[in-house]
Amino acid sequence: MYKYEQIAKIIEKQIINQKYKQGERLPSIYQLSKQYHCSKATIIKCYETLEKKHLIYVKKQSGYYVADNYFKTEQFCDGYELNTGNPIVSATSLIDAKHCLAIAIDQYSESSLNMSLEGVQSLRSILPAFLEQFAIYTKVDNVYLIQGITQMLSFFSTAQFPNHKKTILIEEPTYSYFVDFLHLINIPVLTIKRDEKGIDIKHLEYLFKEQDIRFFYTIPRNHNPLGTVLDNYTCKEIARLALKYDVYIIEDDYFGHCSFTPRFLPIFYYMGGKNCIYLTSFSKTIPYIRIGICVIDDALQEVFDKLMQQSYYFSYQLPSLISQATFESYLKSSLYQKQTQSIKNLLQKNYQIIKNITKSWDQNIIQVISDYSGYYFSALINDKIDIIKLQSELLKRNIKIKDAKKHFYHLDTDLHMIRFSLARIQPKQLKEALLIFYQILIEQSQFFE
Repeated sequence: MYKYEQIAKIIEKQIINQKYKQGERLPSIYQLSKQYHCSKATIIKCYETLEKKHLIYVKKQSGYYVADNYFKTEQFCDGYELNTGNPIVSATSLIDAKHCLAIAIDQYSESSLNMSLEGVQSLRSILPAFLEQFAIYTKVDNVYLIQGITQMLSFFSTAQFPNHKKTILIEEPTYSYFVDFLHLINIPVLTIKRDEKGIDIKHLEYLFKEQDIRFFYTIPRNHNPLGTVLDNYTCKEIARLALKYDVYIIEDDYFGHCSFTPRFLPIFYYMGGKNCIYLTSFSKTIPYIRIGICVIDDALQEVFDKLMQQSYYFSYQLPSLISQATFESYLKSSLYQKQTQSIKNLLQKNYQIIKNITKSWDQNIIQVISDYSGYYFSALINDKIDIIKLQSELLKRNIKIKDAKKHFYHLDTDLHMIRFSLARIQPKQLKEALLIFYQILIEQSQFFE
């Protein structure tokens, strides 16, 4: 074992034993090099090792500090909450949050709420470079700050698009809150099947060509509820067909910054921004602020600006000044990258547990669907099993799951599906929950043998 590894082990044990408290500043590089009779380079490597484990973090020109979310890993939630995609606020490092909030308050202490409807200009100016990381190439003028994706979907559903078409096309299953909204309003809606194989491109072309499709709403990756990803060929074909038949695409990339999909390119990229509205959110990575990004194409921009001005009187779409300023602090200090990396590391552990445990499950009883992308994965349950009764039995063991029926626009769907979420569960809890879940599932299946 190298010297830096030995020192890292010692400091890690001291953190676990709370010699160094959450948020506390650690000894300087000079102090430790003197204490352990080694070079400063050895201590730097030691601290880098602890950083990679997310036990500590660095503040520029200040030093190294104990991460405040380390001790939350074993007491993250009450029971086994596999039913919700909303992480709790304490999943985010509160030390980082306080740091960014303090900067935000100081930076904008002389500002007022008199902002443009697009958002704070200093934040918007850095967003094109941020979006480029995800192959979204756009100009500042096309970027808008929003409170959330749900609000934008309801907004666009009632807006008139330049193509003057009426019908909304959605995947089935899809985001349940949008499904609920579409059931409430009197607008023609069509669906296209989405499963572990993706969507049928030939059927999509038929719908684009023969039906009056205003826009197609799709979640290419980190699909909710399936947890699947559309391959690049499918994304490219969706883009080609949308441009050919003058259909708008609303691309919901709500969790794109935490995606594991290698070489994935968004539909927006293939369309060059034309006829495509790109939406992304940060509520799952920084859950204590409500903020997202909407990228609008040039042809829709004038219409969108007018609608935003009109909607101001009855529905305020813009995030608060403090939310925008805090988010700006995250991006400029690289703390957002730290936060997303922490989420990715946790998800990788959870994905491995899911793979290891579910590989031996009886396919006649349950079939797991997932590309291991984002917080969600789903499973098809044998239709002889009563999902309501299954949920009831699981609740007795403090395990919550979600019936995926609300994700289907057609309520008479014959798919017997449940959705799992990883937003509020840690690896140890996930392993326990999946083992108990399958045990109860097997018990339920004995009734129809």
